[in-house]
Amino acid sequence: MRLYTGKTVAFILIMSALFFMGSCKSKKTIATEGTLEKKSHIQILEDALSSEIEYKTISTKGSIEFKAGSSSQKVPAVFKMIKDSILQASVRIPILGGEAMRITFTPDSIIIIDRLKKQYVAERFSDSKVISNFDFNFYNLQSLFTNKLFIPGNREVEKKDFSKYNISSANNVYLLKAKGKGNLSYNFAVDASNHIASTLIYNDKQNITLQWSYNEFVKDNSFIYPTKMEAKIDIEKKRLDVNINYDKLEIDKGVNIDNSISTKYTKVDISDLMNTYIKRK
Repeated sequence: MRLYTGKTVAFILIMSALFFMGSCKSKKTIATEGTLEKKSHIQILEDALSSEIEYKTISTKGSIEFKAGSSSQKVPAVFKMIKDSILQASVRIPILGGEAMRITFTPDSIIIIDRLKKQYVAERFSDSKVISNFDFNFYNLQSLFTNKLFIPGNREVEKKDFSKYNISSANNVYLLKAKGKGNLSYNFAVDASNHIASTLIYNDKQNITLQWSYNEFVKDNSFIYPTKMEAKIDIEKKRLDVNINYDKLEIDKGVNIDNSISTKYTKVDISDLMNTYIKRK
């Protein structure tokens, strides 16, 4: 069993960044800035939770742009989600439209199908020594991509968890702080509209930081959600920016998930796949 490096964790974060939602047909941009109301600890959390989008399935088409140093690349992608079950992204080839790579997360595993190199990854999270050292799980990842509050290691936030947040305020946002396993800290900034403006996950000792920001919220019928997400990933003083935009959000429509793998493809582990696309120095 291999011990994954910080660069491997970075690669997993990049794969994770290929998920989620989209803007819709009839939508209206809404303001999320404003002056905070004076609220109790419980009311702040209840209002944030009640503002979250409710769904069973989500699918959309969008784009994702990676920036590292002076280089950048933008690619189209198709996103699918079945709540508490599947997160899947199909990365498309620009202009041609064919599938280049498919990434699927389940509560206990990750599957990556690389059609360009005819190889695939199929690994269980329980086999990763790195992941076992942290309590960030599939359900937390799902919350991150759906603009939701979460408790590290938990499936959902319950009233009994409210005491786990340390709440303060600054610059017209409420700051909700929680501690996780492996010296990870989780900071959520909740704006005056009760939506999460950003999520910060960091570990100072290991020089790992993930800053995830949500922008340009829209109201589409009864749903309110961001149409842009920006992620800033810093690991070992190396920086990667990820910008995600969405085209059209389909909620609670039929979703077809395909994880079939050609028998002609070669199985590799995550570090091998990473070496194919990320140059090591």
